[in-house]
This record gives sequence, C-alpha cells and structure tokens, in this order.
Amino acid sequence: MIIKWKQGLAAVALTSLAALTFASASGAAASKEKLPAWAATEIAVWKELGLLKGNELGNVLPYDSVKKAEFIAFVNRVFNYTELSGVAFKDVPRTAWYAQDISKALAAGVLIGSNGGEINPLKVLTKEEAAVILSRVFQLPEADGSVSLFKDDANISAWARNAVYALKAGGYISGTADGSFQPNKALTRAEAVKMIHNAMGALIADGKDHASLSGGNLVVNTAGGRLSDVNLTGNLYIAPGVGEGDVVIENAKIGGTLYVNGGGVNSITLKNSKASRLVIHKRSSPVRVVFVGATQVQDVQLLSSSLLDNQSENEVGQVIIAPERGGNSELRGRFGSVTVPSSANESTITLPSQTFIQIFTANRGVTVTGDGAIGNAVIQASGVTLAKKPQTLTLNADQATVEGKVVKKGDTTAPAGGGGGSGGTAPNTVTQLYTHEQALIALRTSAAEQAVNQYITFLQDPTYTPSIANPAVSMPNFTNAITFVNAEFAVKPSIFASLRGINTSVLNEARTLLWIGTDEGVTKISLSDNKMTSYSMDNAQLKDNRVLLLIADGSTGVYAITETGVAHIYQ
Repeated sequence: MIIKWKQGLAAVALTSLAALTFASASGAAASKEKLPAWAATEIAVWKELGLLKGNELGNVLPYDSVKKAEFIAFVNRVFNYTELSGVAFKDVPRTAWYAQDISKALAAGVLIGSNGGEINPLKVLTKEEAAVILSRVFQLPEADGSVSLFKDDANISAWARNAVYALKAGGYISGTADGSFQPNKALTRAEAVKMIHNAMGALIADGKDHASLSGGNLVVNTAGGRLSDVNLTGNLYIAPGVGEGDVVIENAKIGGTLYVNGGGVNSITLKNSKASRLVIHKRSSPVRVVFVGATQVQDVQLLSSSLLDNQSENEVGQVIIAPERGGNSELRGRFGSVTVPSSANESTITLPSQTFIQIFTANRGVTVTGDGAIGNAVIQASGVTLAKKPQTLTLNADQATVEGKVVKKGDTTAPAGGGGGSGGTAPNTVTQLYTHEQALIALRTSAAEQAVNQYITFLQDPTYTPSIANPAVSMPNFTNAITFVNAEFAVKPSIFASLRGINTSVLNEARTLLWIGTDEGVTKISLSDNKMTSYSMDNAQLKDNRVLLLIADGSTGVYAITETGVAHIYQ
C-alpha cells in the first residue's frame, strides 16, 4: 500500500509502525497535563509515535530538566542507532537503563566522553550542550557570516558557537522573545522535543511505501520502503536504523543534502531524482548508492567505504573521497571531478572498465585500481598509484607509480602526456568535458588553456562588460563582438565577425579545418572535402549547446567554451 502525505502549516505528517498520523492532542488530554502551547503539537506527535514516554500517570513532565542520558535516548529513537561502542566508561553501569543508548551514541560519533573517562549521563543538559550533540547528529555545516548573533552571544562557550549558529542557520532554533539563546540554561523536556523535532522535520519508521512527500527535513530510520514524488526544501536522512536494508527514492527533489548513514550492498537507489548534495557516511560497513534514469547529483562526498554506481544519463559533477577510516571506495559510471583531499586517510579507489573520470586530483596518497579511464590525473602528493595510465598526467609530486612503473617529476618518458613536467606521445582522441570551475583548476599550462581560463574569469565577473572592458580597443558593432576577450585580440571571437547565427569560429593552424560554434553546438568542416562533423550535448560532446567561444589548442583540436562548461574536442 502506498500512503500519500499532505503537510499543513501547524503539523508535520509522521508515520509510526502502525499508521501515518497528524499531530493530535489526545495523549495530552488523557493525562490532563498542561503543556506549553509552543511545544504542544510536537509533544503530542512524539507521544503518538512512542518517541516520548510519560510516567505511570502518562505525564511527560514538559517543564522538568533533561539529563544527558534522556536526551541521547530521544535522539536514538529518531535515528534508530544499532551499532554499539566497545568503549566502557566508569560512570555508565552495564545494567543502567541508559547504557545501550550511551553506547550507541558513542559508536555513532554523536557523543564524546570527557578526558577523565566519564560521560556524565545523569548531568542536567544545558542548551548549548544539546546544540553540540544535535549538530553532530544532523551533520550540520558551519553557518556563514550572514547569520545574526544572539543578544547574549558573549555567553556562548567557544566550543559551542559553531553548533549553536549552525542550528540557527537551519531554522531549528530561534531564541527567546528578546533575541537571547540562554546557552547555560538547563534544557527542559519540552525544549528538547521542540529542538530535535525542528531539525528532524518528519519521520518514516514503518518500512512502507509513501507518496507525495513534501516539507523541510525528512528522516527515514527503517528499511524496505519506496519514497515517490518527494519534494523537500531541506535534507533527507537515511538513518543508521536502515541497517543493511534497501530504500528506493523516486521522482525526488531534495533542496538540501541527502545523508546516507544506512543501507547495504544492494543499495540506496535514486531514480529520476535531483539532490543538491549527497554525503555517504556509514561507519559500520560499506553501502551502495545507485543513480538511475534522469537522476542529477552534482556534489558527492564519500566519508566511508562506499560504492557509488552512476547508471544515470547524467555525469556526476564532483566527488570528494575522504573516508575517515580509510578503506575502499568504488566508482562506476561518468564523473566530472574526483578529488582526494589532503585531509583524507590512505585508501583504495576501484574504477571498473565502464568508469570515466574527467579530472582526478590526488592531494593525498591513494591507490587507484581497475580498468576505468581517467582524462587528466593531477598528482599533488607522494604515495599515489594508478593501475592504468590517464590520458594526461600532471605530476606535481616527486613521483607516482603508473601501470607498475615509477614516474618521476620531469621524466620525459612518462607513460602519459600532460603538464607538470610529465611527457608522452600518445594522442588524445576522446573529448574531455569540464565545468567552468573544473576548467579553472585543470587548464593552466598552455597559452590556449590560459586563454580559456581568462575568458571563464570574465564570464564569472559580474562587473565585466565586454563592450567597455578594454578602453584601448574600439569594439566593432558586430553581433559576436561581445564574445570577447583581451585588448590585444590574441584570441578573436570569429573569422566571420559580421555573420549572423555564428557565435564563434576558428581555423586550425594548418588551415585544413574550420570550426564553427553556434547556439546548436560545434561543427567541424574539412576544407578539402567539405565533410562536416557535429558536436553537441546530444552526443555527449558538450556540456550545453550554446557555444560562446572557440579557442584553437595549437595542433590537436579546439576548446569550446559554452554557458556551463568547456569541451576539449580533438580533431
């Protein structure tokens, strides 16, 4: 059965093991307990779901202060943590009701003990301490400078500032009527429920299929369901409670980040879906995430051993691989930029034969295995091993191992062509695609690459107006004169400057090929026999079809700069 959701202004739809329900006051009415109006809705929902348990009279005691162990128990019920920590603390007896909750929170990394080997589970929690725990639970990024400060900002501890303002930036806390946060105030049970609920948004805990989901954030803590027609302005959390199970997400628009903290080798599947960002961080074992159909995800972070299987029709824009415990990652499909940051632990990346990466950057030692192809490999650190030679090797480290051979910086016998001192003779034939951002990083060596870089910089400068940017030059009244460039006209927009419909054109150095760029793509014309070859988004040769500028690369082809990317097309 598929359950359809509809979200109102005053209540968030949630599902329990039994049914999908809106908030009601029935639980509160049974005990006749007075609840604070600002948290009554959330408390009623939590009681209905079993997230909040009352005493023998059914009272939830909303005004009582919350101990750390109680707060951790609330969080555990939402995320359904299962992994236990092997670390013991002297103030957490094995038989205590909260022992397993504390152990699970430690294993999940949301709770850290003191230097004295204590957890202080029965300590009353302050608001700023709760903020730190929740920022870890919901994996919140630091707030930017646009977030306004609380009136009592000076009272917020330095170790809690980032967490407090991350919660405020997300809209999960707002402070008191006078704009204060009261960081050292004891947190009440009502405040704890309100705080967690605001960050949680809605909860699916029944493993059933759900359709027409909309709202801010959503947490899924049980495997087996299919989520269809999802429209979230916030984040979607595949919680650790999913374990080794499967979740299918179909026709989804996720405005924030998709966090995958659970799932197994058979996968979390995104079908015809779009997410701004994906973060995979499952501590206990690898998880497989699959993109199918028209799925689009431009920014991916692999923080644990993962298999990212891109079967979609779109290239994944950027992947950062930084597993906190090292381990193995596997990439399948087409990827724009894959980066191993300097902060990463040493790991192994497997690229099966069907995998192609436009730009691979290693800022840390890493081993890349498999028969997959790499366009441009940029090696910035020692300890890098590539099982297969890339099309272009930029070696800025002292050495790397490529196809079993040690390649040293400046070695002219290197097994691949490229910059950074590496040489080679094998010609490239496969068009290399870059986003503007990727091109600014990768294309810096030759004069043509520097011209590409310069033009992209112009495009990204909101103050740049082509017609007045170069006072030394009188710009002609031609349609495509606005395409350009520098005062010396070292790169001309077109040899047909007044011809309408042609945005840009260029002859190769031997004057045997004419390249033309229009709003429909690039056409190469052989001047000896008038044979024409078309390059467009349709045949995966361009990022988009509106060609702004063509720049000859010297001898092997052209760089085609479009509205959203750069294509290096080889002749």
